[in-house]
Amino acid sequence: MSVGASHPRCFVVDGVLWVVPSDTGHDVEATRRSRVRDDGGGSSRRARLVDAWTLTGGATGAFFMGTVAGAVWHVEGLVDLAAFVVSGGLVGAVVAAGTRRLFVDAAAADRTVAPKPGEVLPAVRVPWDVAASAPDDATGDELALWSSRTVRWRAARTARDARVPGPELSDGELGDETDREYQEAVADYEPVARLLGLPRPR
Repeated sequence: MSVGASHPRCFVVDGVLWVVPSDTGHDVEATRRSRVRDDGGGSSRRARLVDAWTLTGGATGAFFMGTVAGAVWHVEGLVDLAAFVVSGGLVGAVVAAGTRRLFVDAAAADRTVAPKPGEVLPAVRVPWDVAASAPDDATGDELALWSSRTVRWRAARTARDARVPGPELSDGELGDETDREYQEAVADYEPVARLLGLPRPR
């Protein structure tokens, strides 16, 4: 049993496994991109896709207009024929770019909630031992729940073990607050530990 970056709701960035809960409204790829440092890769990919559409449309338009000009209109002058080819290429490129914008980009926008520029989309960090112990058929929401409870318990345990009374609090007051938070975290974590076979609270 284990899950990883191949899980449909998970991705890895900088060696950290993340899961995207279903209620975020964002897809996994958009969330992953929002957490990757901008190295120009996304812009390059988009530019290549735009170029592919433009080049294909331009070549198609040029071929069509050149064929019509030569075979139907019987244009014989080389300059005139070249003018038809160039004009057909320009029209084809514009039509292709417009088609992509109307249908491909619009369809992609309908499928996901577009993040704001620079926005880091929500995701839950999955500890690797949770990922290694999780069932293969675990859902993204289950992974998010198990991970958040595990991380919360570990943070509460660390706070309990390292508690130091502040100048305005007595040992008992600080201890009571920290212990209460720890006990609440334990209550949430114990079912996860039993299910996944993780270390039990001490």
